[in-house]
Amino acid sequence: MATTDPTAFTVIIPAHNEEAVIARCLNVLLADVPADSKMQVIIAANGCSDDTVAIARKVAPGAVVLDLPVGSKTAAMNAANREALYFPRIYLDADVQCSYDSLQAVAQVLREPGIMTAAPALRMDLSRSNWLARAYYRVWLTQPYVKRALVGSGCFGLSKAAYERIGDFPPITGDDIWVYSRFSETERRNIANDAEGRPVWFLVSPPRRAIDQIRVETRRRLGNEQVLRDYPSPHYAGSNNAGDLYDALHEGASVLDVLIYLAIKAVVRLRVRRVKRKRKDIVWERDLAAREV
Repeated sequence: MATTDPTAFTVIIPAHNEEAVIARCLNVLLADVPADSKMQVIIAANGCSDDTVAIARKVAPGAVVLDLPVGSKTAAMNAANREALYFPRIYLDADVQCSYDSLQAVAQVLREPGIMTAAPALRMDLSRSNWLARAYYRVWLTQPYVKRALVGSGCFGLSKAAYERIGDFPPITGDDIWVYSRFSETERRNIANDAEGRPVWFLVSPPRRAIDQIRVETRRRLGNEQVLRDYPSPHYAGSNNAGDLYDALHEGASVLDVLIYLAIKAVVRLRVRRVKRKRKDIVWERDLAAREV
């Protein structure tokens, strides 16, 4: 049963076969944890056939490590919720990097009345991505979903009031868009700086190649459609429009970047139609190359 503590929070890390990156995630998280910290860490390993569990237990001996037999991200998050001691709760993907200070700043904001969900500012490590993937993200980073109260892409937190409103995660693939669409823009918060003005952020390693971006984006789009179909909400940001792409040109993207972005989106739409035509289940396509440390 969750307890009330004005300084404590729980971090939940779902992990499915993440032996390549789980140590990096935990090392960054635990690097500067103060001795008096009341942060609880839960690694919800699910359906793992590699060394994720062993590595997590070695790197974070003070954490709760769940070894769940079924590979399901949302089921793992729900199982971790039942082990969690505190609110707020912050959900962190195993392949992203975020420091204790940044998560503590998110937790502090989530204690404010009316703030239901929050996330650190998003940073992307594009150093290993090829020129097509970098072009795509030069446009993507300017889009409204990213700029206006983004919650997702690997890290988000929920307040106690938020969890009481939405409850457990449903059996979906788009957990981030589900959380994003449960709350209005005024209830979502991006935190770029903490109370002392220090930067607050988390780091994502996106796909290195355009083909990997297409695979990941296909799964993401199918997941979004699943959420909109089964759990409709007025708070979903919707698709891009021409004005959004025009704004991208004023924020540093080139015409070529926009054309590459549109081409990748077009290929994704074709793949989505093919999957739906064949009535296949959503396949969790992940970019294994981006997980190489």
